[in-house]
Amino acid sequence: MTKSYNVRDAKFIATDTMPGGAGTTKAGTALDLGNTLTANGARMDKSELLLTMPALTDTMVPSTKTMTFSIETCDDSAFGAPTVLWSLVTTGGGAGVAAATYRVKVPTNCLRYVRAKAVSGSLTTDSSAVSMKLELLF
Repeated sequence: MTKSYNVRDAKFIATDTMPGGAGTTKAGTALDLGNTLTANGARMDKSELLLTMPALTDTMVPSTKTMTFSIETCDDSAFGAPTVLWSLVTTGGGAGVAAATYRVKVPTNCLRYVRAKAVSGSLTTDSSAVSMKLELLF
């Protein structure tokens, strides 16, 4: 039987606008998992990260242009040397990019902070009218 993680806590939800132009990066708000109290993030493997990506119009991400989403972890909130936990490149297909959600298991060696990040490719336009959301689910 597959376990479904659906319990939410407002402390572990970060909603951030998308990049404001071509070739720009929008690093999301860091979620503090507080797992520096344990050597290997004990019990964090019993949870998931849920990334909700917004629908992006054909104007925002035209055909063959890209928007890259990732989830990163780091031991400092400034993300000086982040590790990528998950990444996906989306490509406009004539109708933009459809909204989607992705679930990622939190690894046992996950560092204290996690965040979502979106990087717009060349010749994309302002997509800051919409937001991405990262949640920790228990």
